[in-house]
Amino acid sequence: MGRKNNDETVPTLVQPTSGGNTRSYLVRRLQPHLPPWLGVAGVGVVGALGNWRWEGSAAAGVGLTLASVALTGATWWAGKSTSQQRRLHSAITVAAGSAWLTGACLAGPTAGALDDLYLIGGPVVALSWNVRLVLRTSDPAGENADKGLLERVGLARAQIGAAKVEPNRVTAPLLLDPGTQTNDDVAKALPGIASALDVPRTAVRYQPDPDSERRGDLVIVPRDMLADTVRWETDGPAFPGGSITDPLVLGVYDDGAPLCLWLPGDAKSHRNATHLLIAGMTGSGKGDGALNVQTEILTRTDVIMWLSDPKEFQDFRPLLPAYDWAVSDPADTEIMVETVKAVIPARTKWLGSHKYRQWEAAAAKRQTDPAHSCHDDGTPCGCEGLPFHVVWFEEAGVSLGLLGDDAFNSIANLARSAGMALIVSLQRPSHDQMSTTTRDALGSRLCFGVPNATAAGFMLPDTVLDAGAAPERWANRRPGYCYLVAPGIPEDRYADPGRTRWFTQESVSLMETVAQWFARNGATVDPVTEKAAATVAGRAYTDRRRVDVDAADTEDDDMIDENEPLVDADDEHIDPEQDLPEVGEGDDVPLVQESGYKPDPEEARQLLAQAINEFEAAGTLVVGPKDFSDWCDRNGYSRPWVSARLKEAHEDGRLAETGKVGRWRIVPQMSNA
Repeated sequence: MGRKNNDETVPTLVQPTSGGNTRSYLVRRLQPHLPPWLGVAGVGVVGALGNWRWEGSAAAGVGLTLASVALTGATWWAGKSTSQQRRLHSAITVAAGSAWLTGACLAGPTAGALDDLYLIGGPVVALSWNVRLVLRTSDPAGENADKGLLERVGLARAQIGAAKVEPNRVTAPLLLDPGTQTNDDVAKALPGIASALDVPRTAVRYQPDPDSERRGDLVIVPRDMLADTVRWETDGPAFPGGSITDPLVLGVYDDGAPLCLWLPGDAKSHRNATHLLIAGMTGSGKGDGALNVQTEILTRTDVIMWLSDPKEFQDFRPLLPAYDWAVSDPADTEIMVETVKAVIPARTKWLGSHKYRQWEAAAAKRQTDPAHSCHDDGTPCGCEGLPFHVVWFEEAGVSLGLLGDDAFNSIANLARSAGMALIVSLQRPSHDQMSTTTRDALGSRLCFGVPNATAAGFMLPDTVLDAGAAPERWANRRPGYCYLVAPGIPEDRYADPGRTRWFTQESVSLMETVAQWFARNGATVDPVTEKAAATVAGRAYTDRRRVDVDAADTEDDDMIDENEPLVDADDEHIDPEQDLPEVGEGDDVPLVQESGYKPDPEEARQLLAQAINEFEAAGTLVVGPKDFSDWCDRNGYSRPWVSARLKEAHEDGRLAETGKVGRWRIVPQMSNA
């Protein structure tokens, strides 16, 4: 056999034998144990030489004694950064060796008991260090096995307790040195620990004890179980036909445990209700993550969903039959926000009158329990139930850019009490996109890959980042990788990465099946929510687009009768080329005037009222002076004049205030009746 080198075959001159391998192995194994024995031999040789030079010298005795004390003290001082056991062992070894050496130099190595002390004590000291080394290398779960690692990362005096070993997960309690080390020191050392163990940075986490600044758990996940993608259609929905109170299973953690989210609260487990903020850069898998959440929600029987999506339902179109209300136009989104503001007090009033401190699954059913009767005498009221309500704003950065970064403030703060969950999805929840108040009120976080640590700071709490979470290390290179921070999840899980399931083209048909199932079997809007929504949104809600899953698709043109004439019989005699007659004195002036005509103020008020009616008929229920620009040009009035008239309409009850200055909500005519 040979090996290639510079395009020539070089023959192997010596073939290794099994005996050679054995000798090499033994030498390699014995080498770490030789230093203590070499030290013992060296002390004996130095003792003999010293006796030849200083035998019986009083001055040498003083010097050797001082040197022994100084060397022992220096050893104790140098060992302050190591463990107490190593420090004590080292000091005793130096003290014993230097004491024997002093006696041997002055009296001779064979004088009295010195030779026996050397022959017995020398091997004992050497063997004690050999035993220490053996324990260190043969007990990887023990303290000694980890001291070398901690020393290399600057935590030499920390102590590791008995580790808890689970499949693909090791949890070891860590006790830091009092007064010199804190939990922050461990957080800073995590990259070094990952480097020493040769694992990714995200595989090492630290969970500090909330009751101590020097205690916590070091968590290591050696193998990335998220590398293998799982298609959504492989598992499908977790609890089809279940309740929204059951966990929403979005994927798996890196140790194989399910990645679960809860939206409603639960008094028994002391879990708070929550909203959800979803964020991640382009290509991070945020869209598939959103589909995981929606398909879980839309397979439960006690929840309804409203959706705003400026992308015209690009990802969610197969699910359209399942939404109670879906809009894509920014103006319609503005109406939806105003509608949610009105729905919240209506729902909280219902919950309060039926003695629910927070929404629970029983609230979605017909109220036959006397404990939840709205009657003063406690007799069952039989009221229709109130399903949980999810309001989803997809690519909310677009909506917030038009409505203002504080558009969600009030609904985010109040909706949880009404049995509602606000879910906001966008790429980056920075200060220029979303107000701090809204971001804090949303509570839960589903964070996918982000471009940098600054973006990670907008999504994840500092404690989670300090514990080892680092979504910027994935960016968009690992779609679906995420962190989930939400009520109901143990806090030591917050820094554990997970991965949502992957949607493919083959998933579309199953998503359509889910939507059709929900349209037939899922909850429908309750009378309380429906009435409040219709009061604010009017036809924008009552005439909302709904998909009939049992009927074939039809176009509006199918409603035209081909045999019906397009021209009314009474108008057949009209010549389309003939000029219109001039308006004579005493004739009524039409409301729509030709260009250049300026109506008087009273007539202009009528024209403005008509324009408001036209906006309502078209489904545009939130307006401001800028929406009347064409009207101003046509009638010769300024926008300040229109602004003043809109305020008058507000005083008359035709318009209502919104959360944004200069924008008014049209009060539907049916609610004025």
